[in-house]
Amino acid sequence: MPNSDLNSLNTPLCVDLDGTLIKTDSLHELFLQLLKKKPLYCFIAIFWLLKSKANFKAKISEHVQLSPESLPYNKDVIDYIKSQSLQRKIILVTGANINVAKSIANYLDLFDEVLASDPNINLTGNNKRQHLVNRFGENGFEYIGNDKADFSVWSSASRISVVSKNNSFIKQVRKKFNIEKEFQLETPSIKNYFKAIRLHQWVKNLLVFVPFFLDHRFNDLNAIFLLTLSFLSLSLLASFTYIINDLLDLESDRLNDYKRHRPFASCLISIKQAIVLMLVLFIFIIIALSFLPLTVIFVLMIYLITTLSYSFYLKSVAILDVTILAGLFSLRVICGVVAIGAEWSFWLLAFSMFFFLSLAFAKRFSEVDNLRREGRNSTVGRGYYVEDLPMLKSSGITAGYISILVVALYINSEKVREMYSHPEILWLICPLLLYWIGRIWMITGRGKMHEDPIVFAIRDKVSMITVFLCFIIVLSGSVLPGYLL
Repeated sequence: MPNSDLNSLNTPLCVDLDGTLIKTDSLHELFLQLLKKKPLYCFIAIFWLLKSKANFKAKISEHVQLSPESLPYNKDVIDYIKSQSLQRKIILVTGANINVAKSIANYLDLFDEVLASDPNINLTGNNKRQHLVNRFGENGFEYIGNDKADFSVWSSASRISVVSKNNSFIKQVRKKFNIEKEFQLETPSIKNYFKAIRLHQWVKNLLVFVPFFLDHRFNDLNAIFLLTLSFLSLSLLASFTYIINDLLDLESDRLNDYKRHRPFASCLISIKQAIVLMLVLFIFIIIALSFLPLTVIFVLMIYLITTLSYSFYLKSVAILDVTILAGLFSLRVICGVVAIGAEWSFWLLAFSMFFFLSLAFAKRFSEVDNLRREGRNSTVGRGYYVEDLPMLKSSGITAGYISILVVALYINSEKVREMYSHPEILWLICPLLLYWIGRIWMITGRGKMHEDPIVFAIRDKVSMITVFLCFIIVLSGSVLPGYLL
């Protein structure tokens, strides 16, 4: 065996935590937990930071804790640690607070020792280098890192390894050091960013156009312009709140077999990148809102406040959460009514409330049913248990069929007889909706819904055909000449 290999067996392997052992930053994760569970402390945290960053880390870790089992670990780094663990000492060396570092080390059971920040010393950069040199001597340790702050540590290490998703950063390291191992992380693509803002969910916001079609205002160009701008504003605002919701739900999403692949939960897109993405969306939202009437802005602000309340608290209250989700769909319709000054239709609002309540129940049923299949009893951050499945199913099916009853009563109303030349044709919509609701719940009950009925419907051919047939029926009731019937 070469001397270098013999020496490496006696050289401790020092491993960084944030961005190296785990794909995220533990401090960022802790701050999100503080924002979610104790939001008022976020203002007090400013004073913690003014004292020192080490104190800031220590104080936050006193108020909130990370769940080690939910963190996104770097499998390649862990495999390398395991391959070395029988040959030499493995040490976790991190700028994270000692309490955070020990909880992760205890969970993984891979490390012989933990060196981390305490309330007085922030163990990063040159502080980390000096600590390791004092302990093991110059060139007396191997170090795995991922950040510019690790350059000073690498300068005193005998061998270095790099973890990064940035090729240009790896090239910078190569220019200064001989790299022992490179752990390349996946780089997010444009498609991943579109997925992060849930671009496919924008189709929900087409509901703003429903009042326009029901009022038959097809020649009103100003209405089309206002509705298009309202759709864009609502979509950008929804994407903004989706990011907030996903950041607050990182822990629960990572414990979910379906949601753990989301860009933020998987750390394909970092928390820092998520903040930048939110700032970009915010700028476009302000620009779009500047062209809209104050009444529309008022409705959009209600949507924002409701969505944020849902993200921070209301989603944890069973039944209230699905009611809020259904109400947010109705707000989309209200936004369309206000934008073009359409006549208020309580038939439409009643239908949308019950119809989307049914879909919200389907979403929750699917999530809880997946827990049952995984052998777990309750949701994380939600108020549901496996025992609630029968209630969720019966409530969802009932709400769906009530929405169809609303449609039937609406078709028999005086307004429909005035607006349509052949209102009797509209009755064909009812059996189509009966079939669709029944099919959605049958698929949900079989565990094939994948936790989002709206996304399912967008990708489902039968759902698209159902929508097309309903459109043809409405069109026929409006334009068919009398002699054809």
